[in-house]
Amino acid sequence: MLLRNQQQLALNQVETLCIEAADHYTAAARQTDDASLVELFEELAEHRAHLAAELAQHIRAMDDLPQAPDPDREKASDIISAVKSFFAEDSEESLIQDRETFEYRVAQAAQAALEQPMPESTMELLGRIVAHAEEARQLLSSAKH
Repeated sequence: MLLRNQQQLALNQVETLCIEAADHYTAAARQTDDASLVELFEELAEHRAHLAAELAQHIRAMDDLPQAPDPDREKASDIISAVKSFFAEDSEESLIQDRETFEYRVAQAAQAALEQPMPESTMELLGRIVAHAEEARQLLSSAKH
């Protein structure tokens, strides 16, 4: 069993959420016919995947291995989102709201990680993740009809 310290746990949680966010954006892009939403979701997925990869490098630099997200949990979350979207009066708005909620989780996890003592470069990256999550929430909010 691998024992992780608080820093490693916090970073792994943020990295896992970033990967899941990217995957959820990719899934959401396939669930809509709105070209502007597809473009937004794909752009956010790409940026979030890049941040996750960058964070994985910081985790390795702290002598730990990045954790992989649970694929079953991710798939279940995508299915729930698709069902909610299908039955929603406005399916695009439902997709957007699910992504906004997830961005809030990413920002909260990154903010919590910032409370741990970390190397300066990792703190800067976590700050960028918080800022990107807030920016993504604003973009998602303005994409609502």
